[in-house]
Amino acid sequence: MARASKNDHNSERAEATRERIVQAARELVVEHGYDSVSTGQVLQRAGVSRGGLYHHFSGKQELMAAVLEAVERDFTDRLAAAVADAPDPFSALETGVQWYLDECLRSKELQRVGLYEGRKALGWVAWRETIAPYGLQMLAAALDAAIDAGQLERADPLALAHIILALLHEAVTMNLAAADPPSERARTGQAVATVIAGLRKS
Repeated sequence: MARASKNDHNSERAEATRERIVQAARELVVEHGYDSVSTGQVLQRAGVSRGGLYHHFSGKQELMAAVLEAVERDFTDRLAAAVADAPDPFSALETGVQWYLDECLRSKELQRVGLYEGRKALGWVAWRETIAPYGLQMLAAALDAAIDAGQLERADPLALAHIILALLHEAVTMNLAAADPPSERARTGQAVATVIAGLRKS
């Protein structure tokens, strides 16, 4: 029993150390960008030894994947809360895509880690594989629910989720690059709403 308790304590301590490392890297990447952050800076902020870092991560790129995963997990939790009161699956879809556009404009963390730094650090394939269990799967599930409710024409929900996510990423890029992001957000939001409304089964 004592051995089991000690193992549990060690496991909890190791997980706490991992979380400190990920949080420190998360903050630094948002502040400075992936290329400008060294593992030494992460260790200093986290208060962890270099051995502690390499116990959990093979290097900076694997750490960045963990940072991206943490950001995506928090993002999907907030998104789920934002659509929780929607009266039906299609309404949840409409609310969710507009919330996403707003959140990407508001959240510097989502901009830098989720959209830019994560993709640059990991490469497009690994970036997509890392985010897929979160926003993409959530969107696919929402589409599947709308199809089952008879609100959407029957189609492959995962393929449709990829297409909608590409639409949203392009809209976000337009918003962030604009001279007047809030005005551009209104314009792209209307365009996205038109596309989503066109998917509804008549």
